[in-house]
Amino acid sequence: MVVLSFLVLVGACGGEDRGDVVAFCELAEDGVGMRPAEGEEELAQLDALEDAAPPDIREAVTTVANASREIDEIEDLQELFSKAFALEEAVATARQEIRTYTQHHCL
Repeated sequence: MVVLSFLVLVGACGGEDRGDVVAFCELAEDGVGMRPAEGEEELAQLDALEDAAPPDIREAVTTVANASREIDEIEDLQELFSKAFALEEAVATARQEIRTYTQHHCL
């Protein structure tokens, strides 16, 4: 009985974060992450997308989120264009992965 209680407790407290596919799909279907985030509200939505992302798509979402955060913090126009250009391919690939995931996992 003690071992069973321990296993239930460990399972409830530990374990891998599986994300929230329903919340992820709702945000992704609303276009969150498919365009550069502008302002605090869109960055907050991107944070929510990242938090909800299931493990098999989380890396792509993190790539998009980190790029938006980096770009949002740059004030110098020359640096902004340079950084955006440098991130363009990685972000485009990540966005395509998100699109493919939503097509296969979201209704």
